[in-house]
Amino acid sequence: MSKIVIVFELPNMTQAQYDAIMTELNVANATHQAERPSHVAFQKGTSWCVIDVWNSAEAFMNFGQTTLFGIFARLGIEPPQPAIYPAHNYLGN
Repeated sequence: MSKIVIVFELPNMTQAQYDAIMTELNVANATHQAERPSHVAFQKGTSWCVIDVWNSAEAFMNFGQTTLFGIFARLGIEPPQPAIYPAHNYLGN
Protein backbone atom coordinates (compact mmCIF):
# COMPACT_ATOMS: atom_id res chain seq x y z
CA MET A 1 0.00 0.00 0.00
CA SER A 2 1.44 3.37 -0.95
CA LYS A 3 -0.88 5.66 1.04
CA ILE A 4 0.60 7.84 3.77
CA VAL A 5 -0.87 9.39 6.91
CA ILE A 6 -0.07 13.02 7.70
CA VAL A 7 -0.59 14.19 11.29
CA PHE A 8 -0.49 17.88 12.13
CA GLU A 9 -0.68 18.97 15.77
CA LEU A 10 -1.01 22.74 16.08
CA PRO A 11 -0.50 23.92 19.68
CA ASN A 12 -2.77 26.78 20.74
CA MET A 13 -4.56 26.94 17.38
CA THR A 14 -8.19 27.98 17.64
CA GLN A 15 -11.22 26.72 15.80
CA ALA A 16 -11.48 30.16 14.17
CA GLN A 17 -7.95 29.78 12.76
CA TYR A 18 -8.72 26.29 11.45
CA ASP A 19 -11.94 27.59 9.89
CA ALA A 20 -9.99 30.46 8.28
CA ILE A 21 -7.62 27.93 6.70
CA MET A 22 -10.60 25.97 5.36
CA THR A 23 -12.14 29.18 3.97
CA GLU A 24 -8.89 29.96 2.16
CA LEU A 25 -8.78 26.41 0.78
CA ASN A 26 -12.35 26.84 -0.48
CA VAL A 27 -11.42 30.13 -2.18
CA ALA A 28 -8.46 28.37 -3.83
CA ASN A 29 -10.79 25.53 -4.89
CA ALA A 30 -8.47 23.19 -3.00
CA THR A 31 -10.69 21.75 -0.27
CA HIS A 32 -11.15 18.43 -2.01
CA GLN A 33 -8.07 16.82 -3.49
CA ALA A 34 -8.28 13.62 -5.54
CA GLU A 35 -4.92 12.64 -4.04
CA ARG A 36 -6.23 13.13 -0.46
CA PRO A 37 -9.06 10.65 0.12
CA SER A 38 -9.48 11.45 3.82
CA HIS A 39 -9.31 14.51 6.10
CA VAL A 40 -10.35 14.87 9.74
CA ALA A 41 -9.77 17.72 12.19
CA PHE A 42 -10.43 17.88 15.93
CA GLN A 43 -9.50 19.77 19.04
CA LYS A 44 -7.26 18.02 21.57
CA GLY A 45 -6.90 20.13 24.71
CA THR A 46 -5.38 23.43 23.57
CA SER A 47 -4.15 21.94 20.29
CA TRP A 48 -5.89 21.51 16.97
CA CYS A 49 -5.12 18.24 15.20
CA VAL A 50 -5.50 17.34 11.53
CA ILE A 51 -5.10 13.85 10.13
CA ASP A 52 -5.02 13.34 6.37
CA VAL A 53 -4.53 10.29 4.22
CA TRP A 54 -2.70 10.99 0.96
CA ASN A 55 -2.07 8.67 -1.97
CA SER A 56 1.65 9.56 -1.88
CA ALA A 57 4.19 11.73 -0.12
CA GLU A 58 4.81 13.55 -3.42
CA ALA A 59 1.13 14.52 -3.68
CA PHE A 60 1.16 15.91 -0.14
CA MET A 61 4.41 17.82 -0.68
CA ASN A 62 3.09 19.35 -3.90
CA PHE A 63 -0.12 20.46 -2.15
CA GLY A 64 1.88 21.88 0.76
CA GLN A 65 4.27 23.84 -1.45
CA THR A 66 1.71 25.14 -3.95
CA THR A 67 -1.25 25.80 -1.67
CA LEU A 68 -1.27 25.00 2.05
CA PHE A 69 1.91 26.67 3.30
CA GLY A 70 1.06 29.89 1.44
CA ILE A 71 -2.28 29.97 3.24
CA PHE A 72 -0.53 29.48 6.59
CA ALA A 73 1.80 32.38 5.76
CA ARG A 74 -1.06 34.72 4.70
CA LEU A 75 -2.89 33.97 7.96
CA GLY A 76 0.24 34.42 10.09
CA ILE A 77 0.18 30.82 11.32
CA GLU A 78 3.48 29.01 11.74
CA PRO A 79 3.06 25.64 10.02
CA PRO A 80 4.17 22.80 12.26
CA GLN A 81 6.32 19.99 11.00
CA PRO A 82 3.88 17.18 10.20
CA ALA A 83 4.46 13.61 11.28
CA ILE A 84 4.34 11.32 8.23
CA TYR A 85 3.63 7.60 8.50
CA PRO A 86 3.16 4.89 5.89
CA ALA A 87 -0.36 3.50 6.03
CA HIS A 88 -0.54 -0.19 6.84
CA ASN A 89 -4.25 -0.47 6.10
CA TYR A 90 -6.85 1.91 4.65
CA LEU A 91 -10.56 1.13 4.46
CA GLY A 92 -11.76 4.28 2.64
CA ASN A 93 -12.47 4.76 -1.02
